[in-house]
Amino acid sequence: METVSIKIPAAPAYLQVVRLVAAGLAARLKFTLEDIEDLKIAVDELSAYLTGAQGRDGTLHVTFDVHDDRIEITGRGEFNSNYKIRTQLTELSQMILQTVVDNAQLSQADGIPSFSLVKSKGQ
Repeated sequence: METVSIKIPAAPAYLQVVRLVAAGLAARLKFTLEDIEDLKIAVDELSAYLTGAQGRDGTLHVTFDVHDDRIEITGRGEFNSNYKIRTQLTELSQMILQTVVDNAQLSQADGIPSFSLVKSKGQ
């Protein structure tokens, strides 16, 4: 297993960086183009819950655990202020995520919002 971590400003404009890293790592595992696109959709969807539409004062820390047959991605908001983060996925988001990844969760513990997802090769 290899681990790659990035830390970006918690702003929607920087979510492209997260998508590009996810796509690059999936390409190294020889994911299909469709699987790569699915992974980008999922990581974007979950990251956007943490950053919000307007962005937040702080950073988004994303870790990619790369296995032989899957990628596990976790994200954690490190915000300078107390933000009320929605941790319930909308019905539409649930449907999208169920379609594109094996598993996806959004949570908040001790005031720290986070997400996790798993995308297997060929799923």
